Amino acid sequence: MSAESTGSHAQFATALRARVQETGTLDHSLRKGILDRGAGGPAVAEPYDSLAREIAEDSYRVTDEQVSTVLGELGSEGNAFEVILTAAIGAGLRRWDAAAATIGEADDAAS
Repeated sequence: MSAESTGSHAQFATALRARVQETGTLDHSLRKGILDRGAGGPAVAEPYDSLAREIAEDSYRVTDEQVSTVLGELGSEGNAFEVILTAAIGAGLRRWDAAAATIGEADDAAS
């Protein structure tokens, strides 16, 4: 992957990060906290924290109970889905950031 294609991908990642923070039905600070938690950031309030952390670390271990608890707290499947999607995007962006840093280091070493 060239530095040029990495740059365009970085722009997409930046746009995605901004879009997730700007739009949605959840309270902005909660959505931002869940995005950050999905990316390995600080804890947020329960029951969102355990679900966001599990999605980020071992998504295959997410339980129906975790989702049901968040659904019960928020009262809407749409809002519960927003929590899940936001945490997943945060986790994906954390992986992207790590990969981009590694590519940058490899490009620097090759120069």
